[in-house]
Amino acid sequence: MMKVCYSEMDTPAGLSCRLEAAGHAGYAPAGQDIVCAGASTVMQGLVYLLAGEENAHSEAFDEPDGPRLAVSVDAPCEEWVRGAFELAKACFVLLAERYPENVRFADVSRRGKESMMDLQLFASEGGDAASAPPALSEAQTRQAVASGTMKPDEAKVPAAPQASAEKTVELQPEKPRQELPVQRSELPPLSSFARSTQAAVHSLHARWAAEEAAMRRSQPDFDLQNELRSPEMRRLMQLPGMRVRDAYRLAHYDENLRTAAQAVEQGVVERIQQRAARPTENGIRPGGAATVRPDVASMTRAQREALERRVLHGAQIEL
Repeated sequence: MMKVCYSEMDTPAGLSCRLEAAGHAGYAPAGQDIVCAGASTVMQGLVYLLAGEENAHSEAFDEPDGPRLAVSVDAPCEEWVRGAFELAKACFVLLAERYPENVRFADVSRRGKESMMDLQLFASEGGDAASAPPALSEAQTRQAVASGTMKPDEAKVPAAPQASAEKTVELQPEKPRQELPVQRSELPPLSSFARSTQAAVHSLHARWAAEEAAMRRSQPDFDLQNELRSPEMRRLMQLPGMRVRDAYRLAHYDENLRTAAQAVEQGVVERIQQRAARPTENGIRPGGAATVRPDVASMTRAQREALERRVLHGAQIEL
């Protein structure tokens, strides 16, 4: 069953609104569930209506019990924003009334509780049968119980009107009843807007799956669901036309920058170490490349006399 909840929070800046839908409707197999399609269309329409609001946020999670979608607007909320939420609430009320076994809607805001209390009091007023107001419907009773304005033991099914005592009915022997298969009421086909919305969602999911597979070629450990847990990654993926690879690079820009700086620093250290261990080559020694020995024939007289004095003092000279 799909559970939809609308709530409001009082803040110093005003009221903040939030609408959340979680779970599967279970009306039909996957890909044929018109109830899920209707709920998805309502949530997507609300997201598109609030696309230009800076304080509007939308979130999507894939949980074990099914997907969970949430649309919230921080305070202060303008009147038309509240009108958009009222439209979405009215759509979910209609879904809950028509498919009570598949959709449950609860308005836990203060205004929702007050309206459900007014309906409860209106239905419980006294009077004769002709002027008595209608009682709460089954869907309205469930909504009142879910929002807390009515206790479960107070929810009573209206009794069927008793037959008039003046009329006599001739009893007939009961015939064995033949159990017929339960058939669901046929619904009109989806509108072109709903079909186009479903096609756009399927196309977006297919593109994300293809881009995730391309990312895993270079990064085998890449997981899009784990990346979407990051608020920055979710914010980037909500931008129109954003690709998975570009969003991943922007979300991990600082980390990639640090990794590149460490790689460059390590490369410099390795090159310095390699140069220190490299053998000395010709032309880079501190001395001359060729050794020239002294020639006695080219010496001057003073140089030869200096050599003689060194020999007289016992020095050994090699030429």
